[in-house]
Amino acid sequence: MPNIPVFVVTLKRAVERRQRMLSHIDSLGINPRVIDAVDGRLLSAEECTKLVAPGVQIHAGAIGCYLSHLQIYEQMVAERIPLALVLEDDARLNPEFVKILASGSKSLGFDYCFLDSDDHNDKVDIYYDPDDAVEISGAVRANRLSAGPQTTHAYMITLAGAEKRLSAAFPIQKSIDLYDHLPYPIEFRAIVTPKMAWVSEDSLESFTSDRSVAADSLSLSWLRKSFLFYRLRDALKLKGIKRRLKVQAMVKAGLLKAGIRWKPLPSGREVVL
Repeated sequence: MPNIPVFVVTLKRAVERRQRMLSHIDSLGINPRVIDAVDGRLLSAEECTKLVAPGVQIHAGAIGCYLSHLQIYEQMVAERIPLALVLEDDARLNPEFVKILASGSKSLGFDYCFLDSDDHNDKVDIYYDPDDAVEISGAVRANRLSAGPQTTHAYMITLAGAEKRLSAAFPIQKSIDLYDHLPYPIEFRAIVTPKMAWVSEDSLESFTSDRSVAADSLSLSWLRKSFLFYRLRDALKLKGIKRRLKVQAMVKAGLLKAGIRWKPLPSGREVVL
């Protein structure tokens, strides 16, 4: 397996954010392909109308994000790149993953493999199968997910996954990180542990919605730099217990496949570094 190329998606106008991301990547010795993100603010109403399915309302920034990721998939197809790592400019990569970038993944048995994953999408909670894992490298394995998580800051995508997404890219019906409307089966996986990516404070400002939160305005902001904060928060909210109780109902409703020991994904995407 050849080296895994790294694509970094970043807006030109977000100068400081872009520089922080590139400095982080440079500190890891990675030479990325920088993709200038499509700036949703520069898309006209007419352009958005042509791109989006009739009746669909979607933030212009989300349209720009969508088109930006498609640029990467198009490059993969044109160059026949079997596997790529995609990072948005709020991602922070675990230095241990650099070794995997050099050696390549042992398996291409997925469409998407998330290095860090939200535990939900816009409709359901996401679970992973502890008994179904493919080898990425050594002890690093990727577990099968019950559905696609709502996150794109750090993920690998195979050529097959890129080709399928391009085949049903337009008209745009939902954001790039939503998949339930797509007319083909998708194999989702995630590296659950050890975590291979996180997000920085830059994730608190969104270019795909109107959300913008100052880091110092968050409660217990100093604790949020610790992974233990999220584990303790999950425990206090009885997240694990509540999610396990949901499994039976979701299986009955056909939202989860029966006969699998589904486990909830841990929190952690929210970590502010």
